Amino acid sequence: MDFSYTVEQLQICGLMEECCERYLNDGVYADDESGTFRRDKWSRLAGTGLLGLPFPAAYGGAEQGMLTTALAIRSLARRCQDEGLVFSVCAQMSAAQVPLWVYGSEEQQAGYLAPLIDGRFIGSSVITEPGAGSDSSAMTTSVEKEPEGYILNGIKTFATLAPESDILLVYGKHAGGLPMLDVSAFILEARQQEYEIGQVFEKMGLRTSPMSEVLLNHTRIPAHRLLGRERQGMGIFFKAMLWERIIVSAYHVGAMEQQYEQTYQYAGQRKQFGQAIRSFEGVYDKLVQMRIRLETSTLMLYKVCEDFDQGRCGMHSASMLKLHTSESKVQNSLAAVQIWGAYGYVKESPPEKQMRDSLASKLYSGTSEMQKKIMLEGLGEGYE
Repeated sequence: MDFSYTVEQLQICGLMEECCERYLNDGVYADDESGTFRRDKWSRLAGTGLLGLPFPAAYGGAEQGMLTTALAIRSLARRCQDEGLVFSVCAQMSAAQVPLWVYGSEEQQAGYLAPLIDGRFIGSSVITEPGAGSDSSAMTTSVEKEPEGYILNGIKTFATLAPESDILLVYGKHAGGLPMLDVSAFILEARQQEYEIGQVFEKMGLRTSPMSEVLLNHTRIPAHRLLGRERQGMGIFFKAMLWERIIVSAYHVGAMEQQYEQTYQYAGQRKQFGQAIRSFEGVYDKLVQMRIRLETSTLMLYKVCEDFDQGRCGMHSASMLKLHTSESKVQNSLAAVQIWGAYGYVKESPPEKQMRDSLASKLYSGTSEMQKKIMLEGLGEGYE
C-alpha cells in the first residue's frame, strides 16, 4: 500500500485547509451555543468542489475515488473547528448524493444532484422513525400507489439537515409482503410544500448540524420522483450507508488529528511542579494511547478506501472501520479532557466541545452495537 499523496491529492487537501483557515473557523463557539447552521460556510465549501469529488463531471463532479474523497474530508476535519458542519457534509454526500448518483434517472441527476454538488441545494436522507431506529423493518410510513404517483403518510425523526434542506430523500413502506423488501425511496421538494418540519431538536453536540422531525400528511408525490424502482428502497439505503460509514470515519480521523495536536501542544506548554505535564507518566500514557488510536484509525481508513476503490470493500469492513474510529474518537476525547483538566471542562475550550461532538459518533450511521452485529458475517474472512 502506497501512503504517499499524489500531486492532485495534495492540492485538494491544501485547498480544504486553506478554506478552513480563511472562512470556516469564525464564530464557531457562538454558533455552537445558538445551534446555528451557517449557509455562507456551506457555500464556501461547495465552492471548493468538495461536494462533487466522487461524482460525475457531467453534474459538476471531479470523478475522484474513495481514497481521495476521504483524504479531503480528513483534511477538512483536521482544520475545521465546526464539527457539525463537517458532519453535515458527510451526511449529504453519502446519504443524499450517492443514491441520486447510483439510482437516479438522468432527469433526477440534472435536477437534484447537480445543485446539491454546487451548493444551490441542501439535501437530507429521511428514514428513522420514532419506533424504527436500528430496526428499519419496523417502519410505519405508508406508501399508497395511485394513477399519477404515490401518497405518503407518516412521521420521521432525527433527520439531519432537514430544517435547512431543499430536497428530502424519504423512505416509505408499501402494504403487504416482507417488511425489508417493500420499501421505496422518494424525492420530496421543500418548494412544493410536500412536508412539514416538526420538532427541531436541541442536541448535546454537533449543534450546528440541524436535526428535526419530518411530518408527512397525505403527501402526494408524482411518479417521476420515485428513486430507482419500486421496493428498491433498502438496497438504496444500504448503498448510502456503505459510503457514509467510510466518509464519517475520515471525518473522525481528521478530528482526532486536530484534537491530538492541540492536546500534545497544551501538555508541553502547561507546567506543574516546575515541568511540562507531558513529562509525567499519567499524562504521557494518555498521549501514547491517543496516538495509537489515531494511527490505527488512519491505517484502517487507508486500507478500506483502497479496497473500496479496487471493488473489494464489503459492509462488514466499513462497519469495522466506523466502529473503531467512533470508539477511538470518544476515548481520545475523554483523555483530552483529563489532560486539560479544568480547562478542558469549561465552555469554549476545545476539549469540552470535542467531547460533546464525539458522543454522537457511536450513534449515527448505525450504533456501535449494530456495527458489531454487521461485522459478524465477516469475522472469519481470511481465516476459514
